[in-house]
Amino acid sequence: MPTGIARLQLVTKHLAPASIQTQKRALASEAPSSKEASSPPYRARGDYKYFLPIQSRWSDQDQYGHINNAIYYHYIDTVVNEYLIKYCGLDPSSKTQPIGLVVSSSANFYASASYPSVLEVGLTVAKIGRTSITYRVGVFENQSPMACVVGGFTHVFVDPIERRPVEIPETLRIKASKISA
Repeated sequence: MPTGIARLQLVTKHLAPASIQTQKRALASEAPSSKEASSPPYRARGDYKYFLPIQSRWSDQDQYGHINNAIYYHYIDTVVNEYLIKYCGLDPSSKTQPIGLVVSSSANFYASASYPSVLEVGLTVAKIGRTSITYRVGVFENQSPMACVVGGFTHVFVDPIERRPVEIPETLRIKASKISA
């Protein structure tokens, strides 16, 4: 009977091909299509209608020397709410106006950014429904034509007291559609 490495190879030789095949199948099933791989949606600067410059902060950066992934959600939230307040008449202190609750969010990371960059955060409205708006946000560093991060979220508008979905007010719908994709 072999010993040491030879024994280990003999005992595990039947495992290696199966595990490699399993890994290849898993990778193939998770790989994006060629269209998605060559041109992810909402990655180009031209996909966005509104931009907000945001100065990164020292505290945004993590121990790896780049802006931490969780911070990008702050940027996404900031650009959406800044647009809603400044251009759509949203009043966060109103007790009667519908409020937007985030029901889903996501972010895809293509490159890293770091302090002390001034980031340009682009916003567009991907979809306006009866009670919801889906936003897409791209984060651009150093005038890059391609976003380093693409994310967004969906707001469902609700009554501020009952917290039940309500139809988006017409004024908000019209003003949000001005930056629609």
